[in-house]
Amino acid sequence: MSSSSRKRSRPDDNDHDHDNNEASSTPARSDRQIDQDTPRASKFAQTRLPEWSPFSACHIRNSPSRTSSTSNQSAPSSQSRHGAVSNKSSPSKQFRNAELNESGFSVGNFSRHAHPENLKNLRLELRDIGAGYGFLPASLESELRAFDFEIPPYAFDKNEATRAKTEATAASLPSFSWIKGLVDRAVVCQTDREGEASWNADVHAPILEQVFRSDRFTSRDMVDFRWCPSAQILPAYRPRDAPSKMVDFCLFIRPDPGSSEERVIEAVCRLRPGQSINHTDLGNFCKHPIALSIETKRPGEQGESATLQMGTWLSAQWRSLQGPFISFLPGLIVQGHVWQFVASIKDESGKPLLLQTVHLGSTDTEIGAYSLIVGLQRLKRWVKDEYWRMFIASMLSDVV
Repeated sequence: MSSSSRKRSRPDDNDHDHDNNEASSTPARSDRQIDQDTPRASKFAQTRLPEWSPFSACHIRNSPSRTSSTSNQSAPSSQSRHGAVSNKSSPSKQFRNAELNESGFSVGNFSRHAHPENLKNLRLELRDIGAGYGFLPASLESELRAFDFEIPPYAFDKNEATRAKTEATAASLPSFSWIKGLVDRAVVCQTDREGEASWNADVHAPILEQVFRSDRFTSRDMVDFRWCPSAQILPAYRPRDAPSKMVDFCLFIRPDPGSSEERVIEAVCRLRPGQSINHTDLGNFCKHPIALSIETKRPGEQGESATLQMGTWLSAQWRSLQGPFISFLPGLIVQGHVWQFVASIKDESGKPLLLQTVHLGSTDTEIGAYSLIVGLQRLKRWVKDEYWRMFIASMLSDVV
């Protein structure tokens, strides 16, 4: 990415601008093996596939806006005549429309809404990392505190029950000089009021590269990321009578080349809207499942807009999924220095509910940046160990 990239207006989302050109890379694919507990796709590879039923054909019940077409070019309903909203509508009106719309979503809070046990466990772990408690290897205490005496002693894990696990992460942590350089650049972005493109290119992308790449261009393993400000929601999954939205980055899963999972994904995609395994068909998103989405904003800019974008994007992702095994969809909302974890679940009626927020880390202090790196590393393990297994069970193992 280049910090000198020009900004463009998103075709379906005028909430903010992004660069024209997507960052591209050709990551090397390393040998990986699915955990033995993971539902295997090989036995389904030669079986007959069911016909795909898109959201617009079967998920809106008793709605005046129901249509058999997968296109968003439909006859106007009473809502579209009297209550439809656009990107020019106020955030309050867009939120209200999302709450009332069957293809919308609601917003909740982790502390006030029940959520799945596996999400609770992940949330509490991320909370402790974000708060700076015992997340750094104790073996690095002398070295790091020599560089920055403001890193508190409680940041280092001295608990015998967890210390060995924390020490195992030492080799994957960036050097203090890298962390300091990141914080210096992020502070300049803020003080000079630089645009979102600069934040994405010079702060956010290097963080993701540090966690998900072995170098700037090569992914470490099956989990990688893409800068995707032009990825549009496919018509079959777009919200009814509401503007579509986009996000900035996505983490995705790349199955082993030639694996049974890769072959089944290819077969399933032939029957899906846009021939895509996801709710968008941009680039390799057609064949590599999206596991986590990231929306970024400048400091102090359009916080409600970021929530709208994330809620709309994740509700569309829900509509593209099948099966009961995926219990939540994670997201990250980044506003300047601050990274926050959110998650979308299904409420009692089956409607998406966006739960917010858990502080993951920040780029205005060295300890905040270390918290962020460790939190992202934990999310990477979750994608590999849990989400991939749930995705296979939901999307690939029910091919009959």
